[in-house]
Amino acid sequence: MNEQEFARRVAAHLAVAAHEVDDATAARLRAARLRALAPQRPSAGWLTRHAAWLRACLSSRPALNQALAVCAVLALVVVGDYWRTSSMLAEFEEIDSALLADELPIDAYLDQDFGAWLRHVSDDS
Repeated sequence: MNEQEFARRVAAHLAVAAHEVDDATAARLRAARLRALAPQRPSAGWLTRHAAWLRACLSSRPALNQALAVCAVLALVVVGDYWRTSSMLAEFEEIDSALLADELPIDAYLDQDFGAWLRHVSDDS
């Protein structure tokens, strides 16, 4: 038998026995119960209860979790940007080394007639 089943049986026996108690004994039992429960009742007022609720809502634990999440996102953005920039720089280095290794000067690529000359040379071959 577990605790909940035991508690139900005791409550059922007490409910049956409560009907057999006279009014004076029932009043004394009720008064004793109220005295026993008095220290358990919250004596704080409305403002104190709401301040405690607000303090629990604004505790540092959720704020710390949010700050860690924001830091993780920022770290991912920085790493992604670094990776993208380094890959672009690698492409630019490759293009620069190809330009420097070629026999044509850089001004030839900037010349507007260079495209026409390339088409003309490719048509002749």
